[in-house]
Amino acid sequence: MSSTFTGLYSATTGLYASQAAMSVATNNISNANTDGYSRKTVTQSAIGPAAIYISSASTGSGTEITSISRERNALIDAEYRNENSVATAWETKSTTLGELEDVLEDISGEDGFDTIMSEFSTAMEDVSTDPSSTDARTCLQQAGQAVCDYLNSMATSLSTQRAALNDDVKTTVSEINSYSEQIAALNQQIQKAQVGGTDASDLEDQRDLLIDKLSGLVNVEVTETAAGTSVSGGKVTTLVISIDGGTLVNGGNYRTLECNEIVDSTSTENGMYEVTWSDTGSAVTPKSGQLGALLDLRDGTGENGEYKGVLYYMGQLDEYAQIFAEAFNEGTSSYSGHADGYDSNGDTGICFFTYDETSSSSFLDRTSTPTDSEVATAYANITAANISLSYEVLNDVSTIAASSSSDTTETENAENIQGLIDLCESKEVFGNCSSSDYLESMTATLGTANSYATTQSKRHDEILSSVDTRRASVSSVSTTEETTNLVLYQEGFAASAKSVSMWQEVYQTMLDMVNG
Repeated sequence: MSSTFTGLYSATTGLYASQAAMSVATNNISNANTDGYSRKTVTQSAIGPAAIYISSASTGSGTEITSISRERNALIDAEYRNENSVATAWETKSTTLGELEDVLEDISGEDGFDTIMSEFSTAMEDVSTDPSSTDARTCLQQAGQAVCDYLNSMATSLSTQRAALNDDVKTTVSEINSYSEQIAALNQQIQKAQVGGTDASDLEDQRDLLIDKLSGLVNVEVTETAAGTSVSGGKVTTLVISIDGGTLVNGGNYRTLECNEIVDSTSTENGMYEVTWSDTGSAVTPKSGQLGALLDLRDGTGENGEYKGVLYYMGQLDEYAQIFAEAFNEGTSSYSGHADGYDSNGDTGICFFTYDETSSSSFLDRTSTPTDSEVATAYANITAANISLSYEVLNDVSTIAASSSSDTTETENAENIQGLIDLCESKEVFGNCSSSDYLESMTATLGTANSYATTQSKRHDEILSSVDTRRASVSSVSTTEETTNLVLYQEGFAASAKSVSMWQEVYQTMLDMVNG
């Protein structure tokens, strides 16, 4: 005959299994809205047949919970993180380029650069009408100062934008270091739990959530490999995270990034942070994620296939200031410049624009005819940030070179200033486009870049949402499904309880028979 207590044992295992399954379903429901939580599922197996003593028949010995598993799909996780890195990069670019558009949007608007240049031309016309008028000359001086102030202001705004991006780079690096430290600590806890044969699924959920957040900051590559077996024979794993070809986290160990401020007053990189590995000093240049986007936006010059970031637009603005100042001072093949004319005292060689209020003689030595190289070197010093009126024009309006003759008795000679008016209206200065067209082409380039970034951001957000939906179908908790499971497990528990009660009656009857 079969073992006396086989039936009771089988019924009891059913109670335990149903109770465990109900606990898992209840825990799933409780964490339905917990960020990063992965639903758990129960795997249940029949216990092998009990020993019997009649014929060749066999009977089972109940059931057991063989595992409680965390529902994740590593391939979908990897796809999500890759897409998250790209989507975050485009979102960062779209936001920043939109802010840059706000800085440059009023070039052609009311009180914008077009208006300022128009007022500059009007002031020159007033001088050409009455070159001996001090008031007219003063108005031209003030209009010229307004041109410089506007370019200075735009350059300052772009520099401020770049400095903000630089600060964001440092903040992002600090966040990456924080995540890598936390992930390494969780790796240690998870590995200890695995070695001891205990459940580490909640710790793994915390780790996966941190990796998801890390993937938004920098593109990551995650690999998990076997690292031995637990005391119960289970698998022990180790997790490695790499960024930009270097290992960031390896099990319980992690590396950090650091920001080193570049000190070079002659370089556009002065004050910028270089991102490197703390232990080797090697540069880190991720291609996506928030950090990659920030570096593109901060440093992209548009040259040799580089991204057109703030530095590109600063360069365009500097180029405008240099070209305009040189053309106005030195003239072109068709027009004479301000330095070719004569002021009220019959002096020549006076620049209207220099930088940092430098005098004409200090800016460019004209004791002999300067070479093309000397001229180029002088104007290379001018930027949108430092362009100014020359020391002479700033301090004495009589030095404005309105005349084409050194004869001071020709007080009404305004040929040179009239030529400058024609020069400003000419398309020769900026290569077959007007000065306003030149700047508007810069804003048009920015607008196109922002539109593309916005489109890409929306596109990748949609892709990310689609991947996240597929991931949620695997990992997220459906309260409806779990409630249904809970009812089934409850019914199983009730049935097992009834079986226990029935077997109690059987054993009581048997005892009564023996004792009777």
